[in-house]
Amino acid sequence: MKETKRDGLILKPADSADMELLFRWVNDDRVRENAFHKEKISFEEHQKWFFDLLRDKRQNQYILYQDREPVGQIRLYICGGVAEIDYSIAPEKREQGYGRMLIGMIQNKIRDEFPETKKLVAKVRPSNMASICCFEKNGFCEVYRQYEFDIANTTSPFKCAFL
Repeated sequence: MKETKRDGLILKPADSADMELLFRWVNDDRVRENAFHKEKISFEEHQKWFFDLLRDKRQNQYILYQDREPVGQIRLYICGGVAEIDYSIAPEKREQGYGRMLIGMIQNKIRDEFPETKKLVAKVRPSNMASICCFEKNGFCEVYRQYEFDIANTTSPFKCAFL
């Protein structure tokens, strides 16, 4: 993995020195609100996850910098010609266009460095309008929606007619 530069931005591969920065960002209230698993992450959990990530050849973690200041992160999970994207922007850098630029940079990086990857996917909560906008501005389109019902924590007012 090599770093990528564009318009004063640098996208660098993450290393062990980035673990605490990513820990702070992953537990940011807005990140947790938009995550599929909303619980805060313990440092021990994060540490294990992070070092596993660095060893996993299918995953690539990058940090986006503007003038040596970290402004966001993006992670790729590449398997079978498909790369799943997960990203976030530092709390103080949101709503400044970094998300759109970060996604654009990773699209170019994948074209240049991972030619076997033919499709990019991102899972986004319907309420996360900022991410939806960033992906749409970079040419992504909605393919399907997934509906869920939490049986363990909800009671249904409907009774099954055939029981």
